Amino acid sequence: MPGHRSVSVGVYCWAPEVPYVNERRGRAVKKLLLVALAAIGGLLVYRQIQADRAEQDLWTEATDSVPSGSGV
Repeated sequence: MPGHRSVSVGVYCWAPEVPYVNERRGRAVKKLLLVALAAIGGLLVYRQIQADRAEQDLWTEATDSVPSGSGV
């Protein structure tokens, strides 16, 4: 039986697996890596957008013609 332990010369060993099992496992790993890379990419884009917004807010505050505490 592929994928099950067999007794060989008194030592437990694993029989070779069916090729399609390794192929399916490879596809699953590739999909998982793709999802992980997409999540990391999304996080980096989100952080860059937040940094750009913070910088824009800082420039808006620095170049505002009326100071916020003037009461005008």
